[in-house]
Amino acid sequence: MEHSSHGACIRIDDTFGPHAGPCRGGFDFTLLFEEVILTLLPAGIILLALPFRLWYLAQRVKKVQGNSRSLTAIKLLSWAALGALQLAALILWATPSAARTQTTLTAAALALVATLGLALLSYAEHTRIVRPSSIVNTFLFATLLFDIVHVRTLWLRAATHVEDIISYLATAAAAVRAALVVLEALEKRRSLRPEYQAYPPEATTSIYNRTFFWWLNPLFLQGFRREIDVDDLFVLDKHLKASYGYQRFYTTWTSIVNKSPYSLLGASYGILKWPVLQTIPPRACLTALSFCQPFLINHAIALSEQPVNDDTTQRGYGLVGAYIFVYVGIAITMGQYQHRTYRTIAMLRAGLISIIYRKTGSLSLKDIDPAASMTLMSADIERIVQGFQTMHEIWGNAIEVGVAIYLLERQLGVACVVPVAVSITSLLGSIFAMNFIMSRQAMWLEAIEKRISATSAMLSSMKGVKMCGLKDTLLTNLQQLRVDEMRISKKFRRLLIWNMIFAYLTQVFAPVLTFTVFSVRARDTGDTTLDTARVFTALSLFALLSEPLASLVMALAAYLGAVGSIVRIQQFLESKEKTETPKPEDFGEKPMIDNSAAEAVVVQGGNFGWDSEKEPLLKDVNLSIPWRKFTMIVGPVGCGKSTLLQSLLGEVPALSGSVCLGTTSIAYCSQDPWHMNGTIREAIIGCEEPDELWYAHVVHACSLRRDFRELPLGDSTRIGSGGVALSGGQSQRIALARAVYARRKIVILDDVLGGLDNTTENHVFHNLLGDKGLLREMNSTVLIVSSSVKRLPYTDHIVCISANGEIDSQGTFAELNSAGGYVSSFCLPQANWVYVPESDDQTMQLDLLKTPEKAVTIIQQVKEGESTESLASSDTACPVEGEDGMSRRTGDVQVYFYYIKTVGWWATLLFVLSITAFVFCMSFPTIWVQWWAAYNEDNPNGELGYWIGIYAMLGGVALVCLFISCWSLIMTMVPLSGEKFHLELLKTVLSAPMSFFVKTDSGVTLNRFSQDLQLIDMELPVAALNTFATFILCLAQMALIGYGSVYAAISFPIVLISLYLIQKVYLRTSRQLRLMDLETKAPLYSLFEESLSGIATIRAFGWQDKLNDRNHQLLDRSQRPFYLLFAVQRWLTMVLDLVVAAIAVLLMVLVVQLRGTMAAGGVGLALLNVIQFSQNIKLLVTFWTTLETHIGSVARIKSFTQTSVPEDQPEETQQPPPGWPSAGAIEFDNLSAAYNRDNMVLKQVNLSIKAGEKIGVCGRTGSGKTSLIMTLFRLVDMKGGAIRVDGIDVSQLPRQEVRSKIVAVPQHPFLLKGSVRLNADPMGQVGDDHILSALQSVQLLTTVEKNGGLDADVDDLNLSIGQKQLFCLARAMLRPSSILILDEATSSIDAKTEEVMQRLIRRKFANHTIIAVAHRIETIMDFDKVAVLDAGRLVEFDNPYRLLETTGSAFGKLYSAALQEEEEDLDKKRR
Repeated sequence: MEHSSHGACIRIDDTFGPHAGPCRGGFDFTLLFEEVILTLLPAGIILLALPFRLWYLAQRVKKVQGNSRSLTAIKLLSWAALGALQLAALILWATPSAARTQTTLTAAALALVATLGLALLSYAEHTRIVRPSSIVNTFLFATLLFDIVHVRTLWLRAATHVEDIISYLATAAAAVRAALVVLEALEKRRSLRPEYQAYPPEATTSIYNRTFFWWLNPLFLQGFRREIDVDDLFVLDKHLKASYGYQRFYTTWTSIVNKSPYSLLGASYGILKWPVLQTIPPRACLTALSFCQPFLINHAIALSEQPVNDDTTQRGYGLVGAYIFVYVGIAITMGQYQHRTYRTIAMLRAGLISIIYRKTGSLSLKDIDPAASMTLMSADIERIVQGFQTMHEIWGNAIEVGVAIYLLERQLGVACVVPVAVSITSLLGSIFAMNFIMSRQAMWLEAIEKRISATSAMLSSMKGVKMCGLKDTLLTNLQQLRVDEMRISKKFRRLLIWNMIFAYLTQVFAPVLTFTVFSVRARDTGDTTLDTARVFTALSLFALLSEPLASLVMALAAYLGAVGSIVRIQQFLESKEKTETPKPEDFGEKPMIDNSAAEAVVVQGGNFGWDSEKEPLLKDVNLSIPWRKFTMIVGPVGCGKSTLLQSLLGEVPALSGSVCLGTTSIAYCSQDPWHMNGTIREAIIGCEEPDELWYAHVVHACSLRRDFRELPLGDSTRIGSGGVALSGGQSQRIALARAVYARRKIVILDDVLGGLDNTTENHVFHNLLGDKGLLREMNSTVLIVSSSVKRLPYTDHIVCISANGEIDSQGTFAELNSAGGYVSSFCLPQANWVYVPESDDQTMQLDLLKTPEKAVTIIQQVKEGESTESLASSDTACPVEGEDGMSRRTGDVQVYFYYIKTVGWWATLLFVLSITAFVFCMSFPTIWVQWWAAYNEDNPNGELGYWIGIYAMLGGVALVCLFISCWSLIMTMVPLSGEKFHLELLKTVLSAPMSFFVKTDSGVTLNRFSQDLQLIDMELPVAALNTFATFILCLAQMALIGYGSVYAAISFPIVLISLYLIQKVYLRTSRQLRLMDLETKAPLYSLFEESLSGIATIRAFGWQDKLNDRNHQLLDRSQRPFYLLFAVQRWLTMVLDLVVAAIAVLLMVLVVQLRGTMAAGGVGLALLNVIQFSQNIKLLVTFWTTLETHIGSVARIKSFTQTSVPEDQPEETQQPPPGWPSAGAIEFDNLSAAYNRDNMVLKQVNLSIKAGEKIGVCGRTGSGKTSLIMTLFRLVDMKGGAIRVDGIDVSQLPRQEVRSKIVAVPQHPFLLKGSVRLNADPMGQVGDDHILSALQSVQLLTTVEKNGGLDADVDDLNLSIGQKQLFCLARAMLRPSSILILDEATSSIDAKTEEVMQRLIRRKFANHTIIAVAHRIETIMDFDKVAVLDAGRLVEFDNPYRLLETTGSAFGKLYSAALQEEEEDLDKKRR
């Protein structure tokens, strides 16, 4: 009988099967099936791919060194052993006594050939690829599993001695293959050539490491043990680097000729097509494996109802194997799908940020909007990152919905129409809402831009804001912008709630309505009623329908938001550029370059302006600038001098005519100095190469040595964003030094000497443009605009511009002085080239060489802990204040309480209760339908009204609770928190001392107002809603699994302990990565903001490429935590999926072992909730990690607002009497002041100023003049002495009170974002008549009326720097006070306008006490007294004429230096 059955099995084995019938216990494949599917198919595939792969590898260079031969030899010997075993098996199979099939010999031969081919491939892969071969490893692992199945079959069917030997050989071959799996997976980093050894672990690790994310384990170990920094993170591989992304995106974008609104989107997909396509297979496998789950449930429930015998036990073990395969497969495919998606996003981010920055370098000056550009870099990029996470969900979910509907039809018949109808309704409702998403998002982003623009303007002029007492005005205006922004955002938020409701509509009502239709139809037709297996299979399918549908709705919303942001970026990329300088034959509206030109600059018939439909700013310009000469451009204020310079640089378009430059070697120094945050040395050298000797000469020529001696860190002192730590004169001279240091052929300077005192100006002028000046000796062509005319006699060429923007005259000084025009009206003497340097200048070289040493010494002292106040980090720029290493790793639960406190405890309680009720109403129905199915067994279709009614009621209550929770959070709590957080931030910044703005990049602070608030407004509430709801849902599902299977519940303590340990390891690293992600974005934004503010300077120097490289470096630094944060989240998802797999497999083992003791309903309930639990635990991780990321913004704001020390001191609470200061008497009593303890700027100053006195303050640049004024306004801290105004000590008064009661006109004019009326009268104290009168007084009324009157936006006036100073003077005239402070308020206007202004000041402020910081001595000669400062000390204080009579007077020296030439001129006139 056995012989006959053996013969029957041999015949069955020779069929395809695949089931071997009763053979081998009824649980095996046929031999033919195994040979075809498990041997021939993989061998055939690998042999087909082999030639192509070998050809590809032949083109690659060798990656390994010669010392790796031992591993290579072991591998090849193992392959040889495998081949020998396969050859022996082939020979034995060929013997007559072997019972083989029709494909046995073919399969054995092909397997041998495949092994030989793989040995060759293994060698090629080992030598030419940095990582272990993925192809070889995949083939080996798959065929090892196949071999195990095949070996089992061979042993079970072996009936002869030959077949026993074949079985032994197959077993040995499987063992060798297992050894090869290990050998081929070994990393070879040590064997790689040096240039490849620095590759990141992901690039060099095996496919097993990458599949299970083991390559991240060293990072987790580091993060768990200690605090880690960006430099501790793995380096980026080339595909994630900014330079690689930039090259691909820029090349592709510029090659598109006919652009549509979605060209950038299409280009992005084109560039990233392979990463995108590589994500499709794991996503498709995830879908397939997910839909195996309901079939497994069906079989498991059926198995639990069957009798216990060998057949069902075998099938039970098969089901256990299927569960392992499906759930581990889900873990792997989910991890790989998401990781590849995020990797694609990281590549997209690198490319988009790179080309956005590149675009800013070519924008037209008129089109530059820092706020709009910053929004693109922050808010829009964040939206793209969020939206593109769902790009594969859209098609994947659509397929899943279709498959779920098909399978429901198989289960429930015609009743499946109901969930389809509900799904379509849900989808249509969501699509209707989506029509408004992009437009309402755009409205919201515009409101954000408006607020950020105003905030940016405030941060760039904090000194002016504080001096003018505009704190309260700005607080009100900016907070109102925030309130308006929140109001506008509510339209968008309503759509989110609408979408949320529709997303859950299917999940809630599809089962209710479907079971209702099915039951009613079954009752009426007498068909099969709802039984347990059908109920839970259908419920699992509903879960697989509703989850993808809800995901599809949300994915579409997120993706459309991302598409909207990409469209905005495309519009930015398509905005008008400042085109590259054309060659002579390609003339456009920009300057031409002609290297053979006889003149350095030639303009013919030039009309320059921004709008061709308006009158040009400069008309009919014909101009020639000679080579290697000193040319000066002069004219009245507002005539267009600066505009002419910008026209020559190509910044202002030529509406007609031509501009020709003889070279592109240009240096430019603007009237408003531009600086990037860094040290003084870095500011001077810029993007040029260091040259110590040349640097020393430039520093001396620009009179900076004395400043370096007085600064605590010399030229290593940090200057702050925009040079906020510098005085006006220092800022201007450092910018001038940068222009000189660059050694360019043409040097263009815009009124760079106007803000310097006479002695410093004389030194700088003669050392740069004197007979032996640096620029003269370099043969530079120097073109300088000046509001002062005293240097006209020293020029080689002069250009005069009339008030209406036309060239009035040009020529040499001698020609124009005798022509009776603009120049001759000043009666200037001939040039005096004799310059006697000060005595300390003789020690130039010695001091210059010592200064760097001094700086180094002090920096070393700082590192040793003596002083850290004047240092700020340049790269990490303020890394999450107040967080020590442990809190960075473990987080701070107080942040959540802080957020809850901000939004309100009652609102939070309502949210928590409504979410809990929602989850209960979503979870309890699974128990309800189990009871219903059990009831149906005894009473088919009985009491339908009762069962369906309760079921429907639970669904309705669920939706109501969802609506309440969403509305409470998104419409109530978030706007409230948004306004409160903004107000706290704004108050903190406006109350911060000036030292804060020196130490902190403005980009870091702006980041608080932009990205942090954006995350709190948009992502945080959705993440909070999803996290809490999913957390409660997971708890409910664990309870339901325990309810369905008490034995499964026993495993929960182990599971919970595992989850606790996992999160403990995970969070310590992920929190640090989250903080690093936020921190590394700050310097990126700072560079972006600084580049925008100085784009004309950057372009003139030709530094775009170098700053582009700098941007790439910062972006690469930002990409590291950005990418790794996503990677560690995938590690967590993988681990949790494996935990879920363990629960599912355990549950299935219990079903098999405990059949007959477990109710079918309980089995179904537990297995259904395992499916839902597996989905929800992954969602929980996703939402929770997002919440952890975004709560970091709250932590930063909390830390910032609570740890920032305000400038106001506790004792400053006294209120001044009404009308203070009524008289205006000021007394400086033994005053000492400092920016910090190392940097005393005023030393024991004693001044007594009577009410109504006019006091001039003078001294060399950097002597402490501005510091004296800033101390009066409490911008610099007093370290000793007192200041009393009308007898009241100002140190006892609130600082805002002092600033609002004393009127100031700052050196750098500050205008608010808004109307002319708001800027003229920020506090709303006077009527329009007074404003118009004040504007008339400062000669600006015509300009204002021409551009729309008092309601016009002040930016539309296009005021020059000088005109802005006049506007600030008009603002001062409208403020009631008895004291006026002028901080070099007329430094940017020409002499004639200044004369008018001085008369105006004397007339309008005749009864005021005036303190005027002056760089032009002649303007204060009629003042009552002058105070002369030097190195922070008061050296003289008396009537100016009395001081002139004093022998050796410091004022006398300043005066004689200023008027020496004027006296010579008077002598000539007398003669």
